[in-house]
Amino acid sequence: MIDADKLDSYFENNHTFGFERSDMRRHSIDWRRLFKILLPCLAAGLLGLVVIIPNIRKSTDLSNNITLPRKNEMEKLHIEQTVFNIVDSKNRVNKIVADSVDEVDGGSQVYEITHPKAVLPTDRGQTVITSQKGYFNQNKNILELETEVKAVINDDTEVTTSKATYDFNSEKGWGKEHVEAVGNWGNMLADGFSYDKSEQILVLKGNNSINTPEGMLTAEKETRIYQQENKSVSVGNAAITQNNSKLYAEEVVGWFTQSSKKELERAEAYHNVRMVTPKEIITGSEAYYDAKTGKIDIYGTSRQRSIAGKYVNITQGQNKLRSLSVTAYVSTDGRNELQKAVAIGDVLIKTPDESITGARGVYEVKTGKITVWGDKHPVVIKKEDNVLYAQKVEAFLEGGRNLKYAVATGEVEIVTPKGSARGERGIYNPTENKIELFENVRLEQNGNFIVGAHAVTDLETSVSRIFGDETTGGRIRGTFYKKRK
Repeated sequence: MIDADKLDSYFENNHTFGFERSDMRRHSIDWRRLFKILLPCLAAGLLGLVVIIPNIRKSTDLSNNITLPRKNEMEKLHIEQTVFNIVDSKNRVNKIVADSVDEVDGGSQVYEITHPKAVLPTDRGQTVITSQKGYFNQNKNILELETEVKAVINDDTEVTTSKATYDFNSEKGWGKEHVEAVGNWGNMLADGFSYDKSEQILVLKGNNSINTPEGMLTAEKETRIYQQENKSVSVGNAAITQNNSKLYAEEVVGWFTQSSKKELERAEAYHNVRMVTPKEIITGSEAYYDAKTGKIDIYGTSRQRSIAGKYVNITQGQNKLRSLSVTAYVSTDGRNELQKAVAIGDVLIKTPDESITGARGVYEVKTGKITVWGDKHPVVIKKEDNVLYAQKVEAFLEGGRNLKYAVATGEVEIVTPKGSARGERGIYNPTENKIELFENVRLEQNGNFIVGAHAVTDLETSVSRIFGDETTGGRIRGTFYKKRK
């Protein structure tokens, strides 16, 4: 048991512990003894209220080493070596570690943080964000970071910028300053960014680029990277550049390998599609690119979306090829040059002097050869008022530019202002401006006809000459009708 008289003597520096005390003195001593015992308890309680009340919040747990308030700042919170624990929608604990925390205004629950470090769990790992300085709004659960902001996403992508904001409630972050990123997606640059942690979507805002060893992806509006789907969507004059070739469109969708090193597997392009190679330009409304085979399917009218347009056009110098769709094959040896183009539907080839039309065609770049077939209707070569019809035409471009010559087969017919000629095979020579016909040749003019083995038609004069061969004994035959009045 506690001896009250001895306790009073201790507080009064009186070491005589006798029991001779008056009643009045005893009452005074009892009051002072109670006051002296309760005073330290009262002070500790007041200090605890100052520290604890501003920090009561259900979603946030503060573990810290609290120091005494500074002079004239009793109403503001100051904490050293602080940890904020915030639970997200999946009950994962997000942590903010800081060297020190200072409340901006008393009771505001807005804190200035020195050297903050946020650890945010994700489905594939975690995102760690650090900076030199920051602000945490405990009311809104928003963290604002400034100066040398760095985010490491799942240990495979590092993002740096000067300012960034993260909302723990929506699990989204964003920034409006220039941002750079390095990771398995390549080297990324953008005017700003946003990041959805729950969906794992990184958005590069404004002018942006993704540079990889396989090529570069650029856009002027934004690029959305869907990390879970290994997919990207670039909008606003987007382009895929691979060495000497570029694929442009208003929107480009890319799919990447699932390996740690993200490589482009295939891409889709929509609206104002334009493919540029060292020698050709191909335009259309929609395109599908296979990076492994170098195959690009381009359509004049979109199959997936409501996009105005009708034809795909290939331009090479002064020569043009037009059709409803084109399948282009690009080399996969690193040069990415056009090797072959297959045109389907309403094909038109335009040279400086001639036009060739047909149902489908194949352009072989290396040899400069263009093969055109007719289906229900024949292939047509037209030069001014002279026309050649055939089931198949093989045209050869000289140096990939002017038409050197063309070989026509299958029911070949030539129509000039002065008459017509038919044969099984024909050769068109643009330099001499002549067409030769072979095998079962028949010339007709004003109802008269001549049959032979070989004929030559001069397109400038519209005059035709016919010859025989060994099978006809070098002779020709014909029928002439008397002109009636």
